Amino acid sequence: MEPFIQTFTNLPNIISFSDALVLIFGVGLGIVIGALPGVGPLLGVVMAIPFTFHMEPVAAMALLIGIYQGGSYGGALAATVIGIPGTPMSAATMLDARPMALNGRASEAVTLSTLGSTIGGVLSALVLIGIAPQLAAIALRFGPAETAMFALLGLTTLGALSGGSPLKGWMMGFLGLAIAAIGLDPVTGVERFTFGSVYLAGGITLVPLLVGLFSISEVLLQAESPIRAHDNTSSAAASLKAFRSLIERPVNYLRSGLTGVFVGILPGIGGVTASFLAYRMALGFRKKGDPAFGEGNPDGVVASETANSAVTGGALIPMMSLSIPGDPIVAVLMGGLILQGIQPGPQMFLQHMPVVQGVFAIFFLGALILLPLGLGFIRGVSWLLRLPQWGIMVGVLMISLIGTYAVSRQILDVGTLVFFGLVGYLLRKANYPLAPVVVGFVLGPIFETNFRRTVLISQGDLLAYLTTRPIAMTVLAVVAVSLLLPLLRRRSPATAVVEEA
Repeated sequence: MEPFIQTFTNLPNIISFSDALVLIFGVGLGIVIGALPGVGPLLGVVMAIPFTFHMEPVAAMALLIGIYQGGSYGGALAATVIGIPGTPMSAATMLDARPMALNGRASEAVTLSTLGSTIGGVLSALVLIGIAPQLAAIALRFGPAETAMFALLGLTTLGALSGGSPLKGWMMGFLGLAIAAIGLDPVTGVERFTFGSVYLAGGITLVPLLVGLFSISEVLLQAESPIRAHDNTSSAAASLKAFRSLIERPVNYLRSGLTGVFVGILPGIGGVTASFLAYRMALGFRKKGDPAFGEGNPDGVVASETANSAVTGGALIPMMSLSIPGDPIVAVLMGGLILQGIQPGPQMFLQHMPVVQGVFAIFFLGALILLPLGLGFIRGVSWLLRLPQWGIMVGVLMISLIGTYAVSRQILDVGTLVFFGLVGYLLRKANYPLAPVVVGFVLGPIFETNFRRTVLISQGDLLAYLTTRPIAMTVLAVVAVSLLLPLLRRRSPATAVVEEA
């Protein structure tokens, strides 16, 4: 508790006014970067690293963490207004935010995203400040078996993300798994489905897949039959309605935030997993009278945005306490600290406590700053909704192409983008959901790598080994229940009577 108390009682002495200005700039820049399809917070943080060379450590982290927090939220803007997730983490947000926007509730959807991101960030900041070393120590107990089971739990969301047809959801999920299998085997290094191509040997990367499936396909659909989001209510009225969700849906905010923090602590899983896990949990607690999930349910927006923002604080916990980055963006943040001559880890809490407190304070203030900045962007959303649709789509196409190329600077990634754009267009025309493809693509390699490591560690006796891992067995039991429960419901007498009626 000592770091927690010291951070809040000594806040004015921990960060200066100039540090706060840098943080505000970083959060605002991150929101813009996150809203650009194919760019995302990772590229934003990487591009900002050179500007931190001659900055003080706290100011440098203010810029980098601000971009991280703002970028994690910014993708929700594009997901709501244009129907394209600006970041992979906002793919789950789009499932309900976009239908809300098409039904005249764009400002409400953006406000819900802003509230969710703020609460998720504040919650993860409190956890980061209060119990970072303790939670990081618990995370060390998670081996390949536990990580594999959590990835498997995430894969159980495939059927629920299908918009009414679980079979289609599972089919698209397996398509994502198949695409993820392209490249080198993660254990043996043998080429799979590469057809002798050096480019395919490196595997399909997430950015061209995601931007192609959602962005290019949306441009093609809009060119064929334009549909645009709109607002039937004033921004103030929509915001007031969204703020009431704090009273009406507090459990969803808390549950999703804690899910995001927990997933963030586990290295290598990331915000996409947290978003869909929280979305799946919210789906199981749907309120009577609310729209179906995937048709504009506010709980879907709240769950996704709260969870993916809470991941940011959770991912910092093992980095600061154990020098283990929780995701690629945090790995870059870790590099930013090392460039300042500060080595993350236990010694950091002994030798650089002012910097530690500075990071704590920056992260907490960044989450709070996100609220007024995010609400300020609502007016920008209203302005964007009035632009000509063809102009928006041309801009989206240009940003998608440039952003995808800028990530790796490979022209073949642009070809991959176009290919998956056509695939996404055909799938959407046939009424197949795209979200399960992303879930399968992201979680498939995590499950495969860690499951195969578990098999190697168990020396072939997998069941006996899992019985010695109570956390893994508990998660596996949850997986079994989540898969069997829908079948039991369909076979229950009450359900049968309803279906016959």
